[in-house]
Amino acid sequence: MNNRAGRYLDTNEAMYISLTSLSSVLSIGGGVSIILVYRKFVDLQTPLRKLFALLSLADVLTATGNILGVMWYMYGDRDYLILCKLQSALTVFSSISSFLWTVIIGVCLLFTIVIFNPSFAPTYMKVFHIISWSLPAVIAVLALSMDVLGYDESLHQASWCWIDPRVENALFWQFFTGKFWEIVAYIATLILYTKVKVYLWKRSRTNLATKGHASSSSALHEANRKLTFVPLVFIVLRIWGTLRFLLGSFAHEYASSPAGSWIVPLQGIGDSAQGFANFILYCFFTEKIRNRLLPSCLVKKRRNAHTIEVKTKEVKRAAVNVLLNENSSDV
Repeated sequence: MNNRAGRYLDTNEAMYISLTSLSSVLSIGGGVSIILVYRKFVDLQTPLRKLFALLSLADVLTATGNILGVMWYMYGDRDYLILCKLQSALTVFSSISSFLWTVIIGVCLLFTIVIFNPSFAPTYMKVFHIISWSLPAVIAVLALSMDVLGYDESLHQASWCWIDPRVENALFWQFFTGKFWEIVAYIATLILYTKVKVYLWKRSRTNLATKGHASSSSALHEANRKLTFVPLVFIVLRIWGTLRFLLGSFAHEYASSPAGSWIVPLQGIGDSAQGFANFILYCFFTEKIRNRLLPSCLVKKRRNAHTIEVKTKEVKRAAVNVLLNENSSDV
């Protein structure tokens, strides 16, 4: 595979580019699907599902930025960094927004389930928008205006644009434009979802001890099971980028060596796959949405099959008419 300079990309670079592109495309498709499903089924539009749709929008932007980063890495001009900086600003904005929406969902679950305040999410929805869109925008614009965005030329492995390590206080900017918010999201997500999970576990035990309704216990078990995956998927996917950042900051020689190349494709997949993972959780692990989607797909499939059958009959009928007309003209 050739890159923009005309040289061949090595195996690790080709793997990084392929896996990042694939996971980004899947995330864009998954995120857009979540938004479309949310808008289609009006009766299922709860505040928490609205938050998942907004999180998906941020994940779509992140995946789009990562694709642009791969394209710049392959075909861009290192002496012309405007596209690199714009891609970096986009991923800074969308990544921080995604972290904030993830924490907000955890907070809303805590208030809705544990504190039993269902009106919390809709009451503060405008505040959530201001926090999750305005704060990342200010950080991205500030980094762009201070000219700290760029590419790590000392890194001998594939990567997308972020903070130029040659700028003053580069480590501060790396934390400020992403890693601080990411680590805070890890901690907050674990605390919030653990509290909700423990509460649901205690409730399920109480229902069993008091011989509560089976449907209530089943619903609690289903919510418990889904909540287990939310922080787990978030951390498992994003931890590789955090680990690569830590290695690059405190063990740069190892991170740039062939021995440290194993983490590159994992970061490429993890940092781009959040939208697709949320799509799986949202559409296939949520029974109400799954039950709506499957019949819709079956109906559409039957409708397409019926349309094809009708068109086939019309073609055959037209062909027969042509033959009859030709035969009558011969007579």
